[in-house]
Amino acid sequence: MYFGNKKNLGYALFFALATPVLASFSPADSAKAADKCGGAFIGNTVSGKNLGKARDEAKAEIARSIISDVKANTKTTSYGEEVNGVFKESSNFLETSEIETKLRLYGVKEIETPKLQKNGEYELKTYICVKDAANGFLEQQRLVADSLGFASTSVLSTKHPKQKNEAWQRTRTLWNEFMKIQILLDVLEVESLYLTKSKGIYSKTIADYKNYCRNTKVFWQDAGNECSGTVFSMLSNKIKMEKSQCSASGLKLNLNCSETCSSSFGLEVECSVSPSLAIESCGGEKYRTLTNEPVKGSHQHNKSIAKKDMIDNLSRADFFNKWEAEILGWVPQCEE
Repeated sequence: MYFGNKKNLGYALFFALATPVLASFSPADSAKAADKCGGAFIGNTVSGKNLGKARDEAKAEIARSIISDVKANTKTTSYGEEVNGVFKESSNFLETSEIETKLRLYGVKEIETPKLQKNGEYELKTYICVKDAANGFLEQQRLVADSLGFASTSVLSTKHPKQKNEAWQRTRTLWNEFMKIQILLDVLEVESLYLTKSKGIYSKTIADYKNYCRNTKVFWQDAGNECSGTVFSMLSNKIKMEKSQCSASGLKLNLNCSETCSSSFGLEVECSVSPSLAIESCGGEKYRTLTNEPVKGSHQHNKSIAKKDMIDNLSRADFFNKWEAEILGWVPQCEE
């Protein structure tokens, strides 16, 4: 694989890939490609008995080279979050955001008509101008920018807590996708047509969601018994909530946890509880009710011990993980 020179671009960032099917361009081939491109190009020489497959491989190799070399040699920069109008950089951006391996390459050309060698294989010399290679990234970025706009609109317009959270997470994912493409464009020194507008959209969405986090508290209401205390203790490890009456824009978690005990012919005592949790708005709108199979405890004669056995079993119940995951989908996903 050969990368032509471009003034001030720093193509020392790109390294040739050593594979048995590739060979370097000759100086004459390089001169032709550079002249056609008016500057930087990426070229390769591929051999194969099937000309169609050789062309496909040449194009795929150009795509792999652009992605792998940029990823390996570009400084990791994210523009990930905005603080006081300034987008912070992230040192692990390229580690956490996979660069797309499928990109649409425009303008792959051949230096000359493929030659049939004595060994029965065609020799194919292909190249792409760097400015044309960037078109694939620009098209990807355009599509992501459109999706980012739609997701942001959902965050800004919806009042439904779960839908707002889902739209917010989608917006963040799309922003990361947008910026990993931007990193490639920066390396290629190609101006993005969508960066300024998308930055503004994301900045506005961040401000809206942070305001939502500040003003939307989670309020816990329960029956005040041992069952309620146990459920609250289990769920409050990861979910920030207050034991108080709802305020206007809050979210209410209303627990029903009635305990019952009975004896069989005056002998074994069995206690049971079937906790259910209603997720509601403080204005009274009911979103979801979480339920579970009864949790039981027993003792041969003693009700207090049977009740303690029931509470112990409740604290070990496996439904808490499911409840927690569902509740987190409704409460604001705020970062400290």
